[in-house]
Amino acid sequence: MRMFSLVLAGVALLAACGEHDPGAAGRPCPGIAARSGIGIDIEPPLAAKVAKASLNGKDVHLDESTRATPSSCEGKKPEDSCSAKMVPTGGKNGFLDVTDLKPEPMRVSVRLTDAQGKTLVEKDIELTPKQVFPGAPECGGAQPQAGIIVAADGTLRPRP
Repeated sequence: MRMFSLVLAGVALLAACGEHDPGAAGRPCPGIAARSGIGIDIEPPLAAKVAKASLNGKDVHLDESTRATPSSCEGKKPEDSCSAKMVPTGGKNGFLDVTDLKPEPMRVSVRLTDAQGKTLVEKDIELTPKQVFPGAPECGGAQPQAGIIVAADGTLRPRP
């Protein structure tokens, strides 16, 4: 009986991990939702100097930015596998979760400092978060997000 219960629980878990009901277009919908918040991308070479970032006074964890580059392919047929490798761009990025974010204009204060605590950038920017759908609009799971790009010269612009 115990083994049957474990098997039944495993089957239920696998079913829950599968794709959900199809959306209006008949495509399967992913079982995920977007995160509500504000992203920040810091371009090189400024990113190399930045040790700490904050948005509206809240610290944002920064990661090294990467991009995918083709690496190799096993053959030339469509069913053959190819690989890519991630290479550093010299930039940094982060994301601040904001649970009460609304898709309406807002002002965001950006502060970047170096390892000694010296301010590198301290500016405000006007943003309007947009609903982001992890699948398609008919699948749901949308949350408002906005993004800021900090250029090498410290100027701010909204991420498209």
